Amino acid sequence: MTPYTRNLATLAFTLLSPLGPMIGSAAAQTAETAPSGEVQAAPTVAVPEPRKADISRAVACQVLVSQFDDGVAGAKIDDAAKTAARALRGEGNKACGVWDYDGGIGALRTAIAALGRQPVR
Repeated sequence: MTPYTRNLATLAFTLLSPLGPMIGSAAAQTAETAPSGEVQAAPTVAVPEPRKADISRAVACQVLVSQFDDGVAGAKIDDAAKTAARALRGEGNKACGVWDYDGGIGALRTAIAALGRQPVR
């Protein structure tokens, strides 16, 4: 590979890749410092493994949210307790939304118990 071809390949990679400015500049630096006969590989970027949702626990969260929503109107408790239970429901729903199922399910169960009901899950 000639220096012209190597620079052309680096330029094409830099323009076409979303990581091009980071990787392309590193490749250009290695191309400049490499002897003319050797070809050096560009540094690799580690991509983290995507998180996976736990479907059964996500469903449990939504069932508990629905149970709370169905039971809050008919609950025979004062308004201050309902407000506190609604805040717990919001925290639980938010936790479930960011895949913190243990925290979300715990908060939702506490909110349902504050209404005087037994959680279904």
